[in-house]
Amino acid sequence: MPGDEIAIRSEFRDILYPVSVTARFARVPEAFIEACEREELIQSRIMMQGKKGYGTQEIHLLIRIRTLHEDLGLDLAAIDCILRMRHQLITLRQQIAEMEQRNLQREEVLRAEIQELRRRLAQELDWE
Repeated sequence: MPGDEIAIRSEFRDILYPVSVTARFARVPEAFIEACEREELIQSRIMMQGKKGYGTQEIHLLIRIRTLHEDLGLDLAAIDCILRMRHQLITLRQQIAEMEQRNLQREEVLRAEIQELRRRLAQELDWE
């Protein structure tokens, strides 16, 4: 949703926010976070004080989950399925891009080999 984007910036990459702060950033109730964790959609980490904490990745994921839940009316099980399929799709796209890159590199090598063979053939024909 437009305007729902939040900017969470930190000098520390793995800064963890307590549940209450995470809930405010993601605009969800704390109970929603707990439900998402029970469904294994997100995973908390332990902060120095021994309390649960969530990083920026989890907060952004919670925002995505909230959007799917509120806008499309999906339950958490359906959201889990969608997120898994999204992850698979991203992985497949990356694999395709890597394969295409390897194919381009292989094509360059083969073109160079063809050019070399043509050059040799032309030299042999000139000697005859």
